[in-house]
Amino acid sequence: MSLNRRPPAGNTRRVAAIGHNLRGVMTNKAGRLVQFESFLERVLLLRLDRDRTVKDFGSQPETFRFSDEHGKQRAYTPDFIVWRDNESVEIHEVTLASRRARPTSCLREAAAVTVCQQRGWRYVVHTERDLPCGTEVANLLALFHYRPVAYADTAVIQAALTCLADGQPVTLDQIIFRLTTEWRLLQSSVVSTLYHLLWRGRLEADLHQPLFVRGVPDTSVTLWLAPKEATQ
Repeated sequence: MSLNRRPPAGNTRRVAAIGHNLRGVMTNKAGRLVQFESFLERVLLLRLDRDRTVKDFGSQPETFRFSDEHGKQRAYTPDFIVWRDNESVEIHEVTLASRRARPTSCLREAAAVTVCQQRGWRYVVHTERDLPCGTEVANLLALFHYRPVAYADTAVIQAALTCLADGQPVTLDQIIFRLTTEWRLLQSSVVSTLYHLLWRGRLEADLHQPLFVRGVPDTSVTLWLAPKEATQ
């Protein structure tokens, strides 16, 4: 979708160019077009899309209108709305930590908290201090490539979950060896499916350690079954 066209359905406005900010559109796991207008927002979308408790999320959901201390009317459009699988709703805002102390930011946050409390929602503010960075972001961007269900080989998924059912961590090299020798599965399908499971949150790894070195999978990386998967 071109950024010069109308915003996606459900968005109150189109994202704007602010300096040299990163802006764009992605399709989330529910098939919804979601806008972002900074690298930090893009990082949050990676986290939300991978979070198994998040059912759906959208961008620029609505405009909150409120009065400041002088009675002047103000308007604030938060960045994202999030729907979780427990039916709860959240409004998410992404900003820089240095901006949160500004009077205008404090005012709009207070207004947003009031609106969310009235609706039984939750208001969440993210900054560069709590969002993924560095190696973790590099890993998420690499895993995003394996998000499509085309990488979900049913036979590999069944075998991998069976091998990890005891809850013991294994290295990528170890599980590749087991699935290719004991289960006689193709290595290419094994590797891509394992990364797909990592993206989907069915498997876990320490994302603060590189999953790839010069574009090649680091087979010393340790994997384990996600707790939610183990209880199913």
